[in-house]
Amino acid sequence: MNRLFFICLLFLIVSLPSYSNVAANVNTDIDKINVNTDVDVEEQLSDCNVLPYDYTSVEQVPIRVSITKGISTKDGLIEGTKYEFKVLKDVNYDNKLLLKEGDIITGRLETVVSSGMNGFPAEVIFDDFEIPGIKQSQLMSVYIKKGQNRCFWVYPLKWALTIIPFVGSLTNFIMGGHARVKTSDVITLYYYPEWK
Repeated sequence: MNRLFFICLLFLIVSLPSYSNVAANVNTDIDKINVNTDVDVEEQLSDCNVLPYDYTSVEQVPIRVSITKGISTKDGLIEGTKYEFKVLKDVNYDNKLLLKEGDIITGRLETVVSSGMNGFPAEVIFDDFEIPGIKQSQLMSVYIKKGQNRCFWVYPLKWALTIIPFVGSLTNFIMGGHARVKTSDVITLYYYPEWK
């Protein structure tokens, strides 16, 4: 026991100076960093055109659509597939008819999340809607649909059953609900006419 203590103490004594050198080098490197506080931030931002959108306008036109054929994660959906959507109501802006009721537009199924253990629901995410006469940069068009979330009753059941050994673990196999997009679901997309 004394021999192990002596070896550990010797290791600490030998390695301590090397750690102090590293700390000293870090402090000198930090002191060498030169921060220029005289730069005009607004001038730099005006020169920078990073965002393709002009968010100063919040004027929006809702476009209500529904899918033409219902889908479900139970059917083995494939990400990237395009689906057709029907316009539910005439869309007017500035006394011009943009879309009329019954027009067909397309949207891409961007993400499919299958249902998980412990009641986590499946999820589908649509985006990249293509609307004639409207640019992608003028749309806020993400649509997310989730299945039934069963976590709210699975976790209390799991904890109640942990009294009996291994029985609480059986709730791991309860899956969440499938995500279904029905033809009766109203999806609202937003068109921002003043965005570029």
